[in-house]
Formats: sequence, structure tokens, C-alpha cells
Amino acid sequence: MNDFDTIYLYKQGSGNWSSEPIEWHNRGFLFGDGLFETMVLIHGKIRFNDQHSERLSQGLDQLGIDRDKISTLDQIEEKINELTFRSSILRVRWNIFRSGMGKYAPEDNFSSESLIIQTFQKAPAIKFNAYISSAFRLPETPWSHCKTLSALPYVMAGQERSSLDMDEVILKNTKGFISEAGASNVFWVKNGIYYTPSLSCSCIAGIGRNRVIQRLKDTGKMIIEGEFQESELLVAEKVITTNVTGASYIFKIGEVKFDTTPDPWIESVFEGT
Repeated sequence: MNDFDTIYLYKQGSGNWSSEPIEWHNRGFLFGDGLFETMVLIHGKIRFNDQHSERLSQGLDQLGIDRDKISTLDQIEEKINELTFRSSILRVRWNIFRSGMGKYAPEDNFSSESLIIQTFQKAPAIKFNAYISSAFRLPETPWSHCKTLSALPYVMAGQERSSLDMDEVILKNTKGFISEAGASNVFWVKNGIYYTPSLSCSCIAGIGRNRVIQRLKDTGKMIIEGEFQESELLVAEKVITTNVTGASYIFKIGEVKFDTTPDPWIESVFEGT
């Protein structure tokens, strides 16, 4: 397996995984009716596996998708390890969507699954140029903290970021509060205090976010989750984005520059397995 390979696996009705695609016109494709987990597999084991399982279960319950027959992470690890990639560090995207057809109203609430397996790429150490988008806002919904397949706001923000030749985009929610980055949660530091938007700001309940918050608490650091204006972010000393692939430090948002010295309390979350 090299940097250009991607493996697609689909869970068949028999429960076996195969490279043969299931039907394209499914509810995930037609309506974005489902969830996904992006995970890191190291030495044959999913990192942060308990948190991934818990978040997925909560998301499926939120969407009303039956999770009784969902694969376990042990089963997914076993399947990937059959492909003899135990020595590799892999990025695994696990997609779960409502099966059956119907129109907006589902015919049933059973689930289908697929896997996308790729080589792992660590988050960049520094994101040099970032900006705060004024064009795209994240809506507040009962499932806005879930990683749903309905990701159009992030797609449009990513398209805008690319067109502006920027390394990162910071998004607000529809109330105007800082929410998250384009594919990461955001933290910042001011006078030794760590800040991050609360889930009420329409940000994803990131696995990395949760682990960082817990590590900061465990080490006695003050972490405040809340609703913050753009002006509160721009007076920070350091701005950090996190997702399951690691932490990145933002050098500049607009004309405001920040310290990019790695933060040991956050870096330690992503060290080892």
C-alpha cells in the first residue's frame, strides 16, 4: 500500500465485507442520511476507539438509525488486519447510513456501512494563513455536533478557502459565534487560559477536542467552553486546531499573528498509540 492507494470496502447483506459496491442510489448518496467516523489505525488498533464508538452510538440514536447490527471496532480492526497492513498507520473512514429507499421519509431505519482505507497523513504542524469566513455559517440543529454525511457547509467553505489560497478557514455559526475550523475544532490560549467554542456553537463533538479538553483538566489547566465573538479569538496568544490526525498551530488570521510554539499539553494527546 503506498500514498496513492485507497481501498473501499462495503458491508454486504450477509455481513461480509467486499470490494464490490453496494447500490449507489442509497440514502447516504441521495440525502446525506447518515454519519461517519474518521479514525487512525496504529499497529492494527483504532486509536481512541472507545470515544469513536460512543460518539457514533450517540449520533445514530440522534438520527434514529438502528445500531443493533452495526459492526464493532474489533471487527473492523480484524478485517483491515486481514489485508496485512498491521505495520502501517492508516486513516480509516467508517460510513454508516440509513438503508432502504423512500423519499424524505425513510422506509426503515436499518443501517448500511462502508470503509475507506488510506495511508495516514499527520496534521500539518503550522497553518500559515487563515481567515474567518463571512460567506458561510454553520446552522444550529439538534444534530450539528454529529459528523453527518450532510457536509455541504464544509464543502463550500473548503472551496472558498482553496480559491483564496489559504491554509485554514475559521467558521462562525448562524448566531455569529466562533464555531470551528474547516475540518477541525479550534482552541486558543490567552494568559494561560484555554478557550474553545461549546457544542452550542454548532461545532462537531470532535474526538481530538474531547481528548484535549480532558488532558487539560487532568493537568490542572483552565479550559473554558463558551460562546465567543471573533474579537475574543483575535486577541489570543496562540490558536490551535485539532482533529483526530493531530494538532496544528495557526500563524496568522488576517493580519493578526500568533505564537506557533508547540503546546506540550495538547501535543501529548496525540503521542504514541
